[in-house]
Amino acid sequence: MLAEHHFRAMNTEVGVWLWSTSPIAQQALREVEQLFADVESQLSRFRDDSELCRLNARAGQGAVTVSQLLYRVLAQALAAARQTDGIFDPTLLPQLRQAGYDRSFELLADARDDSPLPPAPSGRNGWQQVCLDPAHSTVELPAGVAIDLGGIAKGWTVDRASELLADWGPSLVDAGGDMQARGLPGGESWPVALEDPFHPERDLLTLALADCAVATSTIGKRHWLRNGQRFHHLIDPRTGTSAASDLHTVTALAPSAMEAEVAAKTALLLGTVAGAAWLGKSGNPAILIQHSGQCTSVGQLPLWKRDEQ
Repeated sequence: MLAEHHFRAMNTEVGVWLWSTSPIAQQALREVEQLFADVESQLSRFRDDSELCRLNARAGQGAVTVSQLLYRVLAQALAAARQTDGIFDPTLLPQLRQAGYDRSFELLADARDDSPLPPAPSGRNGWQQVCLDPAHSTVELPAGVAIDLGGIAKGWTVDRASELLADWGPSLVDAGGDMQARGLPGGESWPVALEDPFHPERDLLTLALADCAVATSTIGKRHWLRNGQRFHHLIDPRTGTSAASDLHTVTALAPSAMEAEVAAKTALLLGTVAGAAWLGKSGNPAILIQHSGQCTSVGQLPLWKRDEQ
């Protein structure tokens, strides 16, 4: 049966479930934990010795040879920027820092900053200025551009973890709401409950997941005050500061966790009307929740059988 493993990585709680009769299934789960640790050590923007931080430090200094891991995840992030016309933008790190998100969130939550808030830095569409050379695995950042791979790196790692477990049996990998479900444990889909963001003790509905991914983007968890002004971590590239969308939370489905992460974040930044239209065109089922609590669904959500009644 069902083996499970829980650990903390990428500033979130990670849970992994594996439906397997193998007596060494726990070994595979520990390999997943090591995978998360390895990716975080290279792609974290909060570790000065990470490869991503070293790349950002060399902006404006020419092409830098990078690992296949960094190259692949950055290439995927830039592809997402093109697909969303820059609404999903991995080059908003200067704007995130300007808003006050300049340290990992558990440290930020205890910090107090009453300094005057300077104007948000300009530089929209910095992603268009990043140069990749696949033949030599190099990245060139112009001066003033810095990369934050945050959510997309987490989604990418969830997808790789799911692949790692594929030979062992059906699995579910959950990294702070970014999930990839593979196979049918006991012949049934994986039941995944969606929490009501305004009433955490209550579930809105339960999804039935099989060979698909889901991700949630919300402003309800990572927010802080700076000089009396409320900020959150979802930066709108059109303004350079925390998004003023009418949406509080978006949960989107996609074939991969990385794609679901991009879909949820893009829809939230666009707002209810434009976000629902974008999701409809991209073919991502989703549920959009406004600040008022009003819910809008897009596409056909795979509901757990008890929720269909």
